[in-house]
Amino acid sequence: MLETKTYTINKKMPALSDTYSTDNEAILSKALTLAGVEHLKKPCLYGYYPGFIFPGHKLVVEVDGNTHSGNFHNKLEQKAYDKERDAHLSQLGYQIVRYSNQAVNKCAKGVVLSIQRHLLAS
Repeated sequence: MLETKTYTINKKMPALSDTYSTDNEAILSKALTLAGVEHLKKPCLYGYYPGFIFPGHKLVVEVDGNTHSGNFHNKLEQKAYDKERDAHLSQLGYQIVRYSNQAVNKCAKGVVLSIQRHLLAS
């Protein structure tokens, strides 16, 4: 059974921020900042550390890179964990949107525009 508490971010748990960010997450964070899009990078959200969340919106953005296409995420356990995490956050009302490393590298502005459309719709 899911908890029905009304918190969203665990302020007692530090964000992982730059410590565990990938290069592509840093690129996207900079592009979001330049576009004036308020975001939090690697916050603790219900015990999970998603790539980005957006204050005032129930949107989670993930940048799927080498760990998602390489050996790490080809493991059944990791795929099951991702599926469970996404399902849990979805049940709590969060929309999860994923972008590839390639999309961020080739057109970070396009990714930012896509995120802005999601934010307007939420």
